[in-house]
Amino acid sequence: ITEERKPNIDFTDPYYDSLQSLLVRADSGITSIEDLSGKNVAVQQGTTGEAYAKENAPADATLVSYPGDGEMWPAIQAGNVDAILQDQPVNIEHERADGTYVIVEEYDTEEQYGFALAKGEKAALLAAVNAALAQLRSDGTYQEIYDTYFSAN
Repeated sequence: ITEERKPNIDFTDPYYDSLQSLLVRADSGITSIEDLSGKNVAVQQGTTGEAYAKENAPADATLVSYPGDGEMWPAIQAGNVDAILQDQPVNIEHERADGTYVIVEEYDTEEQYGFALAKGEKAALLAAVNAALAQLRSDGTYQEIYDTYFSAN
């Protein structure tokens, strides 16, 4: 959900507050973004992760832009990059799937996910989804889902 997209798309209420995160090999010695000096860092082209890395990584870190995680994940496994900086939910799945990799930092970029609908064309669906999200939050189901799928540990 972004202000730039809102004129063209109707969004539901947010269902997820997204963070960016830094994924590295557990034995890399990298514990923070400051440790990326002289390192190759995978980022996804045109994303918040790329923008965050450009603004916050050390000047001598090399940002390697990829089309998506389908290219970044094999790059870190092959040793072509030292870290992946991207949306936390994706890195959580890598951490869960392979204990060789760990998330060492999270970054709050104030992003929220919502469902996107055709602008002005789906008012009933928008209301129904928002009502369902409210119900899931009020009865505790949302928290159960969040804890199962979006918590790193």
